[in-house]
Amino acid sequence: MPTPLVITQGDPAGIGPELVLKLLANPPCPNLRVIGCGNHLSQIASQLQLPFADDHLIDLPLPESIKIGEISPVAGEHSFACLEAAVEGAMDGAFSGVITNPIHKEAWYRAGKFYPGHTEYLVEKTSSPDHAMMLTSDEITCSLVTTHVSLASVPELLEEKRMLEVITLTHKAISTIKGQPARLAMPGLNPHAGEGGLFGSEEIELIIPVLEKARSRGINIIGPLSPDTAFLPAIRQNIDAYICLYHDQGLIPLKTLAFDLGVNVTLGLPIVRTSVDHGTAFDIAGKGIASVSSLIEATKLAQKLTAS
Repeated sequence: MPTPLVITQGDPAGIGPELVLKLLANPPCPNLRVIGCGNHLSQIASQLQLPFADDHLIDLPLPESIKIGEISPVAGEHSFACLEAAVEGAMDGAFSGVITNPIHKEAWYRAGKFYPGHTEYLVEKTSSPDHAMMLTSDEITCSLVTTHVSLASVPELLEEKRMLEVITLTHKAISTIKGQPARLAMPGLNPHAGEGGLFGSEEIELIIPVLEKARSRGINIIGPLSPDTAFLPAIRQNIDAYICLYHDQGLIPLKTLAFDLGVNVTLGLPIVRTSVDHGTAFDIAGKGIASVSSLIEATKLAQKLTAS
């Protein structure tokens, strides 16, 4: 039997448990496992009238009950424990890849898990110095040079080595997924990509030299594009992925165009990891209305990446 993919439950107070149940009711691929709390999943299944068969479950019980839709250190600790078990299993070869449901960052902090998100934990846990967060869908794909940092700190974090790292990892991943050399683009940092230095010098002093170096390595990448027009349909049709310089530069167009279908992929890890591209949605947790589309796409992509 093939090595299974494993799905984490995510924060038990959010929509993750509901998404797991909906996915398992009609799995997009065979041989899946879920790490979560069996009692909690059973309660959610009963409440929402969803089927639940525990033959897919790796049970990690909650130490005490939690309240749906509320931030708590117990939920944070549990979602972290589920992730840790999944990653350690993948590193040991028990799982072919990891698919993660959303965690709540404040719940992690309350539980003493001081990571800004999944990506930072995964990079540390797997000792992966070269890494990138890529959000992908059929409509648009964006990789991020900087992630969960303040906008004010972005310019000082833009360094040649990091930018080339993200460009290279994205080129490799997209070329693998599409089966042909990737076509990349990088929006500028400043309005109108700096307008020849009138609105900022980063494009002239850093971004253009980085792009020239990437091209010298055989990577097809254009830019810096004016950020306000970089994502227009006429440009997107000729671009496989964008290398975006900060979180919202990539996430705003991606979530506008493909909110329910986007998949988060961590590039550069020794294991395959995909994730839904949305949060815990505490406001709708327990109501049975959360869309499972992103989790389905994340599972399909994980299967494709583990088979490549």
